[in-house]
Amino acid sequence: MAGAGWLWLDVRAEGSAVGFALGVEYAVQPATAGRVQTIEVAPGQHVRAGQVVALLDTAELDAEQAILAAERARLEASLGAVRSETAMQIDDKAREADESVAAAEMAVHSARSNREVRAAELRAISSQFDTLAGLVKERMADRRDLDALGVKRAALRKEVEAADSLVPELVRQAAAARSRRAGLPTDATELALRPVRAELAVVAGREQLLAVRREQTVLRAPADGQVAEIHARAGQVAGPDAPVLTIVGRGAGEDDEVTVCLREHQAGQVRVGEAVALRSRGAGGRAVAAHVTRLGPQIAELPARCRRNPELPEWGREVAVALDEHAPLLPGQAFAVSFLGHPSPCAAGEPEAATDEQVLAAPMVDRAVAPEKPGVP
Repeated sequence: MAGAGWLWLDVRAEGSAVGFALGVEYAVQPATAGRVQTIEVAPGQHVRAGQVVALLDTAELDAEQAILAAERARLEASLGAVRSETAMQIDDKAREADESVAAAEMAVHSARSNREVRAAELRAISSQFDTLAGLVKERMADRRDLDALGVKRAALRKEVEAADSLVPELVRQAAAARSRRAGLPTDATELALRPVRAELAVVAGREQLLAVRREQTVLRAPADGQVAEIHARAGQVAGPDAPVLTIVGRGAGEDDEVTVCLREHQAGQVRVGEAVALRSRGAGGRAVAAHVTRLGPQIAELPARCRRNPELPEWGREVAVALDEHAPLLPGQAFAVSFLGHPSPCAAGEPEAATDEQVLAAPMVDRAVAPEKPGVP
């Protein structure tokens, strides 16, 4: 009886199950291999999410940045030279086109004037020819003068006919010159600058990639937590498979939550909303009120820390328990968990999640889960 009483007291003090405060281990490592320049934190130090914890050497990135800066300066200088040279070429071509148009229009004007003069001379000689022909017919003038005047009239007629053919051709040439002038590109400078601008865009893209790589040399804490261990020192090489340090935090959730391991024969004796008492294992002190929030969907192999013998596999169910009031929890902290067998007042507003599919049929009377002492079969 004394032995049974001692065992009952021991089990009651330790609770009917074991729980652990949720904790997440974050390995801080660079995306690519690099040499550690400085470590900005110390083991045990508390850090905030986004805080700089380590810096990698940027000598190689600095050299690439200098090369890109020189390439950008060269291209920008080339941009100015191409712009000036293109502007000069455009001015020369425009001047040549204007001169060509002016010369063509002058030729048209000269040809038309010449044609008018020859036509007027032809009309005058033709009138003289007709008058002289009348006099020759009446034998009042020498026929040799009429013949000479006829030769001159014929020559003038040929010149007028030639002018009639030349003027339209000169008009077409002038129109072609004006068309060439109008066809000179107004954006020739931009067209000439396109190749240089394309090279500048490539340099800008490389600079952006370099900025991303430079940002990756600054290692930051992924979440609030505490530095658990530093794996690399200044001067050592770290990479995706070689973390610089490890941070332990509470994880992404904001709730004070404990994961409880129930063994297989206990799995059907707990319901969502049931009141729970948590007591830090081996520390004593008053129990912390909590309640069940979620039940594991199935019986599965328990983590090694939940087993009575870590070397032997054991099966059970995981249950999530939330504290009724905020209390400081150390990630990974172990608790003795007692299920009180009645609903918690803090779970009244939570949706009822205990269904026949989630919980094995079990009466609500005598809700004490069969206690087990670690190490006692």
